[in-house]
Amino acid sequence: MWVVLLINTLVAAFLAFFSFRNRHEAFNLFNAGIVFIVFGLVLLISAIPVFKDFDTSSVLMFTAGLLLIVGIIMLIVSWVTKSERAVRIKDIAVTLAVAAVCSIYLIRNLSMINVIVPELAMFLAIALFAVGLNKN
Repeated sequence: MWVVLLINTLVAAFLAFFSFRNRHEAFNLFNAGIVFIVFGLVLLISAIPVFKDFDTSSVLMFTAGLLLIVGIIMLIVSWVTKSERAVRIKDIAVTLAVAAVCSIYLIRNLSMINVIVPELAMFLAIALFAVGLNKN
């Protein structure tokens, strides 16, 4: 199962490299908040198949909770400051890919049922990246 982690890491690195290449823009709180929330949701949903393993599920849920709270705070601040509200599909794709790699790394007992959610997130990331390429 470590092969799955290695392959997913390479795919996430590929998506991140080609997504952020030749990109020049300022920091956007709204986009960052959405990214934090998506990352937290992937980790939270990844905790469902491993709910019987207290250590793994508690780490995933704690990290997901922190990410969700920070993401919601960022969204509120961006709403109050009336910052630009634009989300790039490529950013969501990279977030899903990195979250899939992190959740596979955090799941200690790698079985086929435990990696379903991270692999679905990785496939969705690849699909969103392809859609983002077609939009440009």
